[in-house]
Amino acid sequence: MKIFLNSQTFLIALFLFIAFHAQAQNTRSFFSVTGGYSLPVGELAREKLDDPFAGLTGSGYFGQANYDFRIARWVGLRVSGSMNLNKTNSQPIIDKANSYAAGLGETFTWQANVSKWKLNALMVGPALYINMGRAQIELHAQGGKVWANSPTVDLIGTAENGGEPITVGLKPASTSAFGLAGGASLRLPIAGKLYFQLSGDVIGAEAEIKDVTIRAVRGSFDFSEKVSEKRFIGVVNVGAGLGIAF
Repeated sequence: MKIFLNSQTFLIALFLFIAFHAQAQNTRSFFSVTGGYSLPVGELAREKLDDPFAGLTGSGYFGQANYDFRIARWVGLRVSGSMNLNKTNSQPIIDKANSYAAGLGETFTWQANVSKWKLNALMVGPALYINMGRAQIELHAQGGKVWANSPTVDLIGTAENGGEPITVGLKPASTSAFGLAGGASLRLPIAGKLYFQLSGDVIGAEAEIKDVTIRAVRGSFDFSEKVSEKRFIGVVNVGAGLGIAF
């Protein structure tokens, strides 16, 4: 009990010290919204033989909101929430479908219908500030939660010599994991408390894909299989937006 009271007293004292020091440094909060171009990184971005998920993710776009609380002149805390929407490359699933077709001894042409990859993240961590008059460079490292939704891929294969078509489908799946992020931003004053911001972030996580079904059926033939593996998924986001200091 005594240890608990001492710890509580210490935390209260630390909070009051930070608050007093922040006030002395004329601390400001900063809220910004950015958006722009997104590129995948990790195993889902690289094509690899015998892996239907490798190379499945393509470029896309993102939106992100950030809140900075500056504890001292050079140091603060940053909270970020981001949403990514990336296109899906159907070729890895077509390659997998062709491996099924090889077992039938036939050649197929494919029509593909795909949805998009989704990756959301909520991150928090320390930030460093380099002040250049009213302009500012911000650097941060964060940790938090990453949520990923894999896409739907539907293929219809038509045999060159005719006959019944083959249908191949990748069903959507959701996963979440602890992730890490890091990046930087350049803040340039526009007028008063309004700023223009350029930003770049890398977000990634080791996520487990469980029992994702690749369904392949032609008449009485069923080549369906389930995939359960861990993979590194991530994105590089580069964009611009506006921020306000208060």
